[in-house]
Amino acid sequence: MKTNNRPLTNAVLLVLVLITSLPRAMSESGPSGSGNVLLDEAKRDQIERKQAAMQKELDRVAEDVNKAKLEMEDLEKSMSKVGNAVAETKAHLDQLAGRKKHIIQDLELMPLRIEADKLKAEGFDLLNSAHAKAMDALKKRKEELDFRAALVSAEIQKLLDHEDVGQSDAKRGKSDSQAKMLELRRNLQKAEDRSSLANEKAMEGMKAASVKFQQADAAAAKAEKKQAEIGLENSSSLQSSNGPLKLKAKNTQ
Repeated sequence: MKTNNRPLTNAVLLVLVLITSLPRAMSESGPSGSGNVLLDEAKRDQIERKQAAMQKELDRVAEDVNKAKLEMEDLEKSMSKVGNAVAETKAHLDQLAGRKKHIIQDLELMPLRIEADKLKAEGFDLLNSAHAKAMDALKKRKEELDFRAALVSAEIQKLLDHEDVGQSDAKRGKSDSQAKMLELRRNLQKAEDRSSLANEKAMEGMKAASVKFQQADAAAAKAEKKQAEIGLENSSSLQSSNGPLKLKAKNTQ
């Protein structure tokens, strides 16, 4: 640590001034008067040196104060920038947290919607298959009606032929007609069986499609309920987050 030798230096200088000034003062004013004059001059010189030293010290302190003031201003600017950066970072974190929450909610809701749409798609597939079966049933029904019409036509023709032909021809025609009628009845029976089976398959297909659509509606209702719960949760979170801000603003007024 550097020591201050200023008082010692001042004392030495005072002694030197007295020694050098003493002979000259004694020769001019006499012993008593010259000593007082020298002493007064020495005191004034000492006071002036002290004042100069104090002024120099005061200037140095003022300079240090100015430097400290500038450093404080720079620090305040830096603190303001850091505060803004912290606020922006927290806001970004809040934004990311909100996005994360929405993503988690979407992940919870998405499987329900996917299941509902999957069941609906399966329902449409079953309905399309049921329509195809219904179309096949209509074709089988048409075949049945065609055979039935052919059988009725054959019976009418048989009556007409029986009135127009003779007895011998009637016997031969009756045999041919019976064979034809028997064939038509067998074909009609087969057509009725095919039509009945096709109609049953069509009805089963429509029933399966109806059940699948009911399942899809139930899954969609479940998804809508979950969506409503998420909306209520988000609304509650928004109100709770805005509540302290409103209260703070009210207090500042």
